[in-house]
Amino acid sequence: MRSFRHEAKLTPAIWYLYYGNLNVWPINYNCRRDLLNYCQAEAAMSSDNQNATKAHRLETIALLIKTYVWDKDIQLRGSNVKIIALSAASLLALLSELVFHYHLGALPGILSARTITIYDNVQDVLVSDVSGPVAKALVAATAFRLIFLAVIALLDILFYKKITGNDFDYEAMINIAIVNFVFITAFIFVILNPMLTQFISLYVNTLRLVPTVVHLNGVAALIAACLIGDFCFYWAHRWGHGVRFLWNLGHINHHRSHKLSQLTNAADPPSLLLNVAGGKVFALLLLPFIMKLFTVDIRDAGWALPAAIIFDALADPSHSVVLTHLETRSRVLRLLRWIFVTPGVHFTHHAREKKYNICNGSNFGARLTIWDRVFGTYAEPPDSVPEVGLFDDNADYCKTPLRFLLDPYFRLYGELKRNNIRHWPAILFGPAAYDPPNPVQK
Repeated sequence: MRSFRHEAKLTPAIWYLYYGNLNVWPINYNCRRDLLNYCQAEAAMSSDNQNATKAHRLETIALLIKTYVWDKDIQLRGSNVKIIALSAASLLALLSELVFHYHLGALPGILSARTITIYDNVQDVLVSDVSGPVAKALVAATAFRLIFLAVIALLDILFYKKITGNDFDYEAMINIAIVNFVFITAFIFVILNPMLTQFISLYVNTLRLVPTVVHLNGVAALIAACLIGDFCFYWAHRWGHGVRFLWNLGHINHHRSHKLSQLTNAADPPSLLLNVAGGKVFALLLLPFIMKLFTVDIRDAGWALPAAIIFDALADPSHSVVLTHLETRSRVLRLLRWIFVTPGVHFTHHAREKKYNICNGSNFGARLTIWDRVFGTYAEPPDSVPEVGLFDDNADYCKTPLRFLLDPYFRLYGELKRNNIRHWPAILFGPAAYDPPNPVQK
C-alpha cells in the first residue's frame, strides 16, 4: 500500500481517515470503499495528465521542427543579429562552394600533382608521361581552369541583378552549399561500400575478356576519347531525365533552382545509380567497355592536351549568367555552339519553357553538341538569358536544406503508399512525366 500511497499522492488528512484509528472516527465499509475508489481515480487522472503533458510537448517539438526546419526557408531578413549570422553563413557557403564544389582547395597541390584531368570523362594523364614543356603547360592550364571557375562564380554574384533584374539569391546559395556538402561527403561512404568494391573488381576482370578492335594514339586518340566520353555522358544524362526513379530521387535536385548561377546549382546525389547526370553509371560500366574496344593513348597528343583543358575550362562554368549573357552579345561565342556545349547551350538545358522540353529536356551533352544534334535533342539558345527551373508550375524551390534533401524520398514513399501495387512499376521506372492515379501534393 505504500506504493499506492505514493502513486495516489494522498493528503495526510485523507490518509489518516482511511488508515487511522477507526475507533476514534467510525467509518463503515462502503465509505472506505468509496474513498479507495476516489484515490484510485485521482491516481489515474494524475497519470493521464502526465501522458497528456508529454504528448503535448512532443506535438510542440514536432510543430517547431516542421515550422523552422522543414517549412521555413532561409531568410536574410529580420533582426540585426540574424542578418549578421546569415551574412557570415553566406560567406562560409561561398568559401565552401569554391573549395569543395569547384576544387579551389586543390590549387596548392597542382604544382606537385602526378596526374592531370584533361577533359570531362576522359582518362587522366600522368605528368611524367609527357614532355617537359607540355607538362608545364598542363599544370598552368589546370591552374587556370580552377581560378577561372572561381572568378566566374564571383562575377555571377556581382552582375546577377544587372543581367537578370533580380537580386542574387544568397539564401539559395546557403541552402545549396549545405546540400552539396552533404552530397560530396556522402560520396566517401559510397566508394567505401564493400559490395561496390567487389562489383568493380568483378567488372574489371570481365573487361579483360573483351577484345581490342582499334588502337589509337596522339591527337586522334584525344578526339576519339572526347567523343566517346561525351557519348556516355549524353545517354547517362538523358536517362536521368527520362526514368522517373532516377529523375525524382537524383537529377531533379540539380534543376531545383529558378535563380540559376554558378553558386546556386546543386550537385547530384553521390549514388552511382542516381548520379547519372554526371555520367557515373556509364563512366563505370559503358565507358571502360568502349575504351577496351577502342583503346586510346592520348599521352602523345602534345600541345593538344593543354588546348583541350582550356576548352574544357571555358565550357565548365555552364551555369553562369555572366557567360551566358556574354554569349548572347557575341557572334563568335555563338558560333562555338556548332561544336561545343557553351554556357548558353547548357543554360537552355535548364530553361523551363515548354518549347525546350524536346525529350524530357534538351541539350544533354557535356562538352560537345554533336550527340544532341545526331539524336534530335538540340535546342538553340534564345537571344537572352532564359527563365530557368522545372517544367512543373507547382515545383518546390525550397531553401530549406532538410526538406531539399528528403522531400523527394517522402514524396515517392507517399505515391507508393497511396496507389495500388499494380501502379508501382510505373511510379518507379516509368517516364519522368508520369503522374500516378493518386499523386502526392508537392
